[in-house]
Amino acid sequence: MKRNPFLRVKLKSLAAEARIIRKEELRFRFNPSIHDSLYLHRVKDVRREARATLLAYQYLRGIPYKAVESLSHTAPDWSRVERLVKKYGHTELDPEWSKIGTEL
Repeated sequence: MKRNPFLRVKLKSLAAEARIIRKEELRFRFNPSIHDSLYLHRVKDVRREARATLLAYQYLRGIPYKAVESLSHTAPDWSRVERLVKKYGHTELDPEWSKIGTEL
């Protein structure tokens, strides 16, 4: 499969957003309400979206799930991954993809 430039740009911009938010957290470390809001946005929203985007990108490239997340203990947001695959890959997410490489 080929690389998707749109997902690559999305991954890079999410990484940049996380770095920007982290810097802003430092600026507001003495204002707990703003600091905490920024922190929660970075840790929950941005991180979750970055994970779903990375999984969709690797799926479209043909990389097995086990190679992407071999040590993960929590399930990703599969509905978001599926929406990203449909939007950027114009295909359906194979439900068996997450099981490839997990059988030992």
